[in-house]
Amino acid sequence: MAARLPQPARGRWQRAAVSLFLLLLAVPAPLPAQEMPSHRATPFVTEVSPSPVERGSSLQSCPAYRLLPDPFRDCEPWKASAVLRTGAPLQLAQAGAALPSAEETREPDRAPLAPADNRSLPPIDPGPSRRPCPTHRLLPGESRDCEPPTAFADLTMDARPQLGQADTELPRWEVLERHRLLLSALVPVTSWGLVTLNSLAGYDTNHSFRFNDEGWFGPNTTNGGADKASHLADYFVIANLFEDVYRMLGYSENAARWSGLGIALTTGFANEISDGFNGYGFSWQDFAMDSAGAVTASVVSATHTKDLFSIRTSHLPGSTYTHDVYSADFKISGLGQRLGVNLGPLRWFLLSVTYGSKGYRVSPPIEHQRQVGFEIGLNLQQILNDLGVKRNTWWGYALHLFPDNIRFPYTAVGMRVDLNHGKWHGPNSGNYD
Repeated sequence: MAARLPQPARGRWQRAAVSLFLLLLAVPAPLPAQEMPSHRATPFVTEVSPSPVERGSSLQSCPAYRLLPDPFRDCEPWKASAVLRTGAPLQLAQAGAALPSAEETREPDRAPLAPADNRSLPPIDPGPSRRPCPTHRLLPGESRDCEPPTAFADLTMDARPQLGQADTELPRWEVLERHRLLLSALVPVTSWGLVTLNSLAGYDTNHSFRFNDEGWFGPNTTNGGADKASHLADYFVIANLFEDVYRMLGYSENAARWSGLGIALTTGFANEISDGFNGYGFSWQDFAMDSAGAVTASVVSATHTKDLFSIRTSHLPGSTYTHDVYSADFKISGLGQRLGVNLGPLRWFLLSVTYGSKGYRVSPPIEHQRQVGFEIGLNLQQILNDLGVKRNTWWGYALHLFPDNIRFPYTAVGMRVDLNHGKWHGPNSGNYD
């Protein structure tokens, strides 16, 4: 295998430059938090509908759902529904105490009936009370015995779970949307230019283009597979950031997702093409991991499971990967929201599977380890949300950018198995242990 130049200056700073560029685009101006529209309360029925003689036969039934409070004043209300909503017995007016016969109903010109004694119907038992339906549901058919919060809930019972505002809102800047076409072209060109400049400017380019078979996660690879985990995590983050940028430009969720995926893939390809001329060589394994990370980000976005799953990168100062730990996370807070359960402080934690290597290219030499870890760590994204720092303002998005996407040292603890020797290590944080 050809001699390798110091690794961090290659891929790690390339991807850091791209992330910094995205950060500059992602902090334009504050946007007031959007408020969820409040549901209008159904007005109480205080009057009884006149008898069919007085109303006539031309009135149609009122629709079950109304967009405005009183759009159908000339329609026939559903009396049974009105009784259930008022919670009080329905009082009949004197003129309507006795219902007309069939013949009188067919002849509306007859004189009205004589007044009768005031009578009232017994209150109608609405049945056993039911608990409110949870906002998020794991399965479409669950919670059938719960009470929808509004009449419109029946229209969306089988729809996909909706993410909370903290996961979906982004800052918007009017000037960005006015120049959307120009910026849409500038974003990918700048990204490709940054990775190409980083690959060619600081290295010896007196080489013809060549390929380099680096391997994957094997024990005898240059970095024990940590560089491949880095490519996977980095391009998961980069694809998400590009998607956010295009949503800030005013594109639809679907268009932004495809744009983020496409630019992430082409940026990774441009990176490897440039490396083909600087002595590192084009590594198809690196590009495969770039693609896997970008595709994974798009799948998580398309399935609307960002509240459940994420991948975080890890780049600590140094010439090797020996202190980096890359994690795939499961968010406990998202599970609680979908179940409609208040998990309390548990929502501030993540369950993670991690990967890292120890001792590769370290001087003086130490034991080589490839570690797979299982840990519990702090969900800094949820903690910021609970503190009122949301992603819908430029400053809130900037504060979320690093905690949401980077695994910081000493924010998790777990056990790790060394694949090279079959030994368990921990409990520890994995970075400097």
